[in-house]
Amino acid sequence: MRNTGRMRLLASIMLLAMILMPLKHAAAAAAFSDIPSNYWAKSEIYELVDKQVLTGYPDNTFKPERNVTRSQAAVMIGRSLRVETAGHPAPPFKDIPKGTEAYRYITALTDMGVFSKVSYFHPGDPLTRAQMAKILAISYELKIQSSHTFKDVASNHWAYTYIEKLAASGITTGKKEGIYDPTGKVSRSQMAVFVKRAMDYKKNGQSVSEVESVLTLVNAERAKTGAPPLKLASDISRVSAAKAADMRDKNYFSHTSPTYGDPFKMLTNFGIHWTAAGENIAAGQPDAKSVMTAWMNSEGHRANILNPNYTEIGIGLAKGGSYGTYWVQTFVKR
Repeated sequence: MRNTGRMRLLASIMLLAMILMPLKHAAAAAAFSDIPSNYWAKSEIYELVDKQVLTGYPDNTFKPERNVTRSQAAVMIGRSLRVETAGHPAPPFKDIPKGTEAYRYITALTDMGVFSKVSYFHPGDPLTRAQMAKILAISYELKIQSSHTFKDVASNHWAYTYIEKLAASGITTGKKEGIYDPTGKVSRSQMAVFVKRAMDYKKNGQSVSEVESVLTLVNAERAKTGAPPLKLASDISRVSAAKAADMRDKNYFSHTSPTYGDPFKMLTNFGIHWTAAGENIAAGQPDAKSVMTAWMNSEGHRANILNPNYTEIGIGLAKGGSYGTYWVQTFVKR
């Protein structure tokens, strides 16, 4: 349910935040000749360049569409986490030259359990999206997991758990609705975006405590009115996380997604059978307390939170984008 007056107020607050946001890469935008000013991943690329996680090529290009190799991915992960490369046992790989930066990071990450200890690493092979999910989920300690929603990733797929963690954390929404493409390749620009989001997650992202804080505040408000507590449902939270990430990635603020349609269609397409449903969204609030205050001060949002007919809730949070934070509550009665 949407309260128009409140949304205008939230939008004005978000607009102010956007105006005040420093254009930290404005001067650096011309550094790569193949990254135009409106390139979709420009911000993430330049931020990782600033942090010395990524570098370009000697000809002043970044080559954003070039596939990332397995060894390049290891270097990116190692640099982004400032992994200590000394003191790790030598890995069993027979195909990685010793003494290189890639060897040092692969050695450390293998010891940390990111890569499997097998005879061949295949450093020059393109990184697949399934492999990417595994190394990001382990390296950045992604905790949140949801039930299966991608049509092309069966529950017995070797990377199922990692892919679901990646999606539930808001780091990816898949290639298109319901499709992850686990065997697909990962470009340099895509990897930059995924690594940046994973870094944000590890620093301040959608942690279990954030979600639980919202849930606790929701049920505290419901208790005041005698409404039964809501159960946090992992499959509904998957929908909420996907919607939050979609608003961030597509730079919009609306109940109707250009990717998924309205909230009711989205629930249905994600395989959730419902008899009653509602959605609250917000953006720009820094924490659970402030977003709940904003929602409770809005008649329409408060009505969703206190509706005694709902029995379950999904909660999504995506950090980054124009507004800094995107929050979604999805209410359901099955």
